[in-house]
Amino acid sequence: MTVLKTEKLNIACSDLGPISSLPSLRSNMRDSYTAPDNFVLDESDGLFVWYGEYPGAFPYRMQDNYDRSEDIRELDACVLENDHLRAVFLPGLGAKLFSLYDKDNNKDLLFVNNVIRPCNLAARNAWTSGGIEWNFGFRGHHPYTCDKVSAAETALPDGTQVLRLYWFERARCCVVQMDAFIPEDSRVLYVRTRITNPTKAVVPVYWWTNIAVERKEGDRVIVPANGYFTAEGSKVIKRKIDLNTPFDQTYPCRGIIAKDYFWTTKDTDDHYIAQLDKDGYGLFEASTSLLKGRKLFIWGDSEGGRKWQRYLTAKGSPGSYDEIQCGIAHTQYECIPMPPHTTWEWLECLGPMQANNTKLFGDYQAAQTEVKNIIADNIGFDHLEKLLQDTHKTAVSPSKKILYRGDAFGALEQKRRELSGIETGLMNSQLDLGPAEDPETLDWLELLENGTMGEHDPEDVPPSYMYQTEWLYLLKRAVENKDSENWYTFYQLGTYLFYDGNFDEAEKCFIKSVGLSENAWSYYCLALLSEELRDPAKAAGYIEAAYRLKPKDLSLGKEYVRILQSSGHHERLIEVFDSLPQKVRTNNRCRLNLAISCARSGHVKEAEDILYSEKEGYLLVPDIREGEESMTMLWYEIQKAKGISREDAGDPPSEIDFRMQARKNER
Repeated sequence: MTVLKTEKLNIACSDLGPISSLPSLRSNMRDSYTAPDNFVLDESDGLFVWYGEYPGAFPYRMQDNYDRSEDIRELDACVLENDHLRAVFLPGLGAKLFSLYDKDNNKDLLFVNNVIRPCNLAARNAWTSGGIEWNFGFRGHHPYTCDKVSAAETALPDGTQVLRLYWFERARCCVVQMDAFIPEDSRVLYVRTRITNPTKAVVPVYWWTNIAVERKEGDRVIVPANGYFTAEGSKVIKRKIDLNTPFDQTYPCRGIIAKDYFWTTKDTDDHYIAQLDKDGYGLFEASTSLLKGRKLFIWGDSEGGRKWQRYLTAKGSPGSYDEIQCGIAHTQYECIPMPPHTTWEWLECLGPMQANNTKLFGDYQAAQTEVKNIIADNIGFDHLEKLLQDTHKTAVSPSKKILYRGDAFGALEQKRRELSGIETGLMNSQLDLGPAEDPETLDWLELLENGTMGEHDPEDVPPSYMYQTEWLYLLKRAVENKDSENWYTFYQLGTYLFYDGNFDEAEKCFIKSVGLSENAWSYYCLALLSEELRDPAKAAGYIEAAYRLKPKDLSLGKEYVRILQSSGHHERLIEVFDSLPQKVRTNNRCRLNLAISCARSGHVKEAEDILYSEKEGYLLVPDIREGEESMTMLWYEIQKAKGISREDAGDPPSEIDFRMQARKNER
């Protein structure tokens, strides 16, 4: 018998903290690494390189105020279970599959992180490792990875319980629906995904299922490919799998540095990937044909890779894992164009595999044949395609019971379509999107129904933003009519235009906004605009004006410190720092920026004391970015000021070294 139930997961969690009070007009990813800009590919590869690239996370606000505590907290969980498998989903963390437990072998098939620890790896900053993450929208870890989605209960015609997870993705204006089920005697979990583009535009679609698997010596990844795409320096190149070197790419533990391997699967192949241990046991994933891409990500056996795995897990936990992934494209450097008014569907299955280990660890073709035959004999690739069709009726049928609700933006879009006389069925009428009113959507509902955003106190934090053509039209119409003297509507219009790259018009909106009612939010955006236009003096002036109006706001305080430092106003930052509120002074991101200003203005001892103290040890910045070099470079600046050359200094202490490249002794 299959059971679907809700329960509470008690687990050590960091405090996610309040969402940022500011619009996310800066890209969280562009400051930490350089993406490849040269692709050395064959003319037949046909990759959509950089198609659909999205510059940041707007209209979502950042999740960057978390800490590194480990307090036991209760999380909502949805559990699917039969006699063979137990699958635990977390709707409050973007539908993450936290655990997939093989009851027959008493083993978890996934890497299960024993702490929910946000770190700065996602588009909105916060991301947690472990389990399976379902990434839709734009390149990177998706906007809902640390946010809530809706969950509902339904059933197949034979009574098999189905867990439905769904949300409206605002950047692409698409609907995501996942129906998960485990038939009564099944040894695999099925996840049926349905993506709908309800718009009249071609939409760039990105999807990657990221499966974290515990990393064990001797593991091998089996996939139907004989080569891979990978980044080397500033290039992406295609290589053959080299079975005759110590760094055979099919063995995750042999890699030294963090690396992506996008396998050169063919559209005509059966689609699967497995990671199996030295005894032939492990996890496999197989899918219908639309999900054609397969990937291996390794952290590598370097100090940087080991450091990041430790940083993402609980104190004292090695956290060794890698990721096998599957996507709608061949690489993560591309999106796929999805036609207007279209739905795409696919089916994945995941479960345990026991293979003949004598066939796995020699000739790779023999290993591929062994894994493919096991899947074909026990599941059947044709069966997956048929099951996808057979479950279509359930996928388009209403849920039987709502378990948890996500945000109201899907319902708001449904309401907008109804009032505009647009066909609403493409928003998936089988999904209960709930009421359109919640604190984040009320302004937009007012604009939609009454042509105004209403009155707003400049002291209040703007609750949400929009980046969708139809809302731009409504904002422009409002400032020409009812909101011609409304500071808030000009501010909202300015954020849209800023993110759209229309800096001149955005600046006019922000200046108009502060002229109507002085507000920190427009001054802050003017500071960002000045940064974009390479005018550090104006940036510093505007952020001073913003912070003067909201001195107790943590997000604004962090940006005040950052902009003073980045604009070169080091002495000014040192002068004002001790007068800032305690929550700003004690924020370690702010302290890092202070240390940089100290080092660059000759206060080297003060910078060194911030970076390391006998009492606290090395400075710990919870939202240090993957690959970020700010602490490393600060350490080198301090050594240089002390008369120690970079060559003599060697590598910095590992506690502050978050670079991903191998150290000198590891190359």
